[in-house]
Amino acid sequence: MTEVCPGRVETEIFGRNMGGTPEAMEEAWKTFYEGYESLTTADIVDAIDYAIETPRHVNVGMIEIMPTFQVPGGLTFDRR
Repeated sequence: MTEVCPGRVETEIFGRNMGGTPEAMEEAWKTFYEGYESLTTADIVDAIDYAIETPRHVNVGMIEIMPTFQVPGGLTFDRR
């Protein structure tokens, strides 16, 4: 079993929580992602692929993956 612990990932969650309208999606992007370094869903998929593709004798128990400028253990982010 592998536990995946991602940091900030660019998804639609903030826009959907703000109403899901095109305007809300744009506002969420500007507020939560624009100018910040974030992970993409492809980054998470790549990490999971890595864990799956390791040899049978290798156990990847936990993957903690976060953007370079995210402070570990907190919600502090620096803009690019």
